[in-house]
Amino acid sequence: KVPQVALMSTNLADILRFCISPEEFVPLRRETEILQRYMEIQKIRLSGEFTFQIQVPEELEDCLVPKMILQPLVENAILHGLDGLDRGSIRVTAREEAGVLRIIVEDDGRGLPETMLGAYAGRDRALSQGHLGLYNVDTILLKYYGAGYGLYLDNRPDGTGAVVTATLPIRREEETPC
Repeated sequence: KVPQVALMSTNLADILRFCISPEEFVPLRRETEILQRYMEIQKIRLSGEFTFQIQVPEELEDCLVPKMILQPLVENAILHGLDGLDRGSIRVTAREEAGVLRIIVEDDGRGLPETMLGAYAGRDRALSQGHLGLYNVDTILLKYYGAGYGLYLDNRPDGTGAVVTATLPIRREEETPC
């Protein structure tokens, strides 16, 4: 298992360097690269119990996003959506709708309880118990972009899993982020 340990160490080092870098905003392309590294670690750790896909259109790769907003959303899907299941899948997609960037993290796991559905904004931190990553990402989006943006939580229409959507304004690398 030496190659796996080496890969995990390299990925972890890349993630840590990314986390301590001074940039607050990064291109979506870079954010997804770091997410891929995180998922390589998780696949080794969990013995490949799930599949993972990222689908980001090339024209959205240069959109600026707050650093480290995707990893907590995917981690939440692993910990709460796929926990205890033999197999599962997580898919991250991005799309633009009328100047708004929507990043969707979807799993085919347990789904979300009724009490968590809807806009995440304004939730009491105590009600977010066990979902600190969701709370933190929503807080970051609200801080940078205001009340019209943040997380929206739903269950898949077919009843198999959760859908967490992060909304933020489209900002490109050549523009200022805020």
